[in-house]
Amino acid sequence: MVALNLRDSAELGKVTLSALDAVDGPRTTINLRCEKIYFAADKGICLSREIRGFSARTVATLVDANFQPLSSVRTDGIPTRARISPDGRYAAFTVFVSGHSYADAQMSTATLLLDAAAGASLGNLEEFKVLQDGNVIKSLDFNYWGVTFQHDSNFFYATLRTGGVNYLVHGDIKAKTVTVTYRGVECPSLSPDESRIAFKKMISRGNWRLTVLNLTTFEEIPLAETRSVDDQAEWLDNDHVLYTRLEPAAPPPGMSIMVVSADGSGQAKLFAKGAASPAVVR
Repeated sequence: MVALNLRDSAELGKVTLSALDAVDGPRTTINLRCEKIYFAADKGICLSREIRGFSARTVATLVDANFQPLSSVRTDGIPTRARISPDGRYAAFTVFVSGHSYADAQMSTATLLLDAAAGASLGNLEEFKVLQDGNVIKSLDFNYWGVTFQHDSNFFYATLRTGGVNYLVHGDIKAKTVTVTYRGVECPSLSPDESRIAFKKMISRGNWRLTVLNLTTFEEIPLAETRSVDDQAEWLDNDHVLYTRLEPAAPPPGMSIMVVSADGSGQAKLFAKGAASPAVVR
């Protein structure tokens, strides 16, 4: 597992590596600090923040298997979500252009796709054509976040908000289209077998329930974690979901990685204390 160290130490914010069966044992620390990290197919994306005067920019750095930088893309905003496709072909990341929370009705996001091999931007998802019920829809209030790629990396899922409603959309990079698939999904994460989406479902403003959606039947299964989860989940395997949860009683930044069954059974358990932004490297 690749993750970020959030233990209060000189290594705070650095990337760590650990075996999945010993995540709370010794961790290998990489000399790379990020606010978000994701890794797949011997390639990673590290999001960090660059402050200039009163404004912030996100630096998205692509790294190789040894965590050495390959290329960087900069854009205005605060880093929030990052993913690499399973084959390492594409990367995607989301920033807050305005606002600091998905609970903020006035928040605005930007989600960029990257050609990971070339290290070049493929543009903003807002440039894609949106299809709903076979019709093209347009709006000035489109906001995207939380990309998750299929094994065929040309295709992805993401959240689209428009008219105050969050939708799950299915994207096609070559066609530059997204198709509205389902309502009420935020920060989707596709299961390894591509049959389900783990997502956060808004129960009330600022309160999200971790949920799994069956992509065939569209049955929703609330997971056993009953506290609010504001994260893009990561699948440990086809039966378990990882996510980062704030621990209010712990010293700042007070975050740990939790694990919960994907079928709604059992209870949430601590997986890796003092860590965040997990990526399971398969």
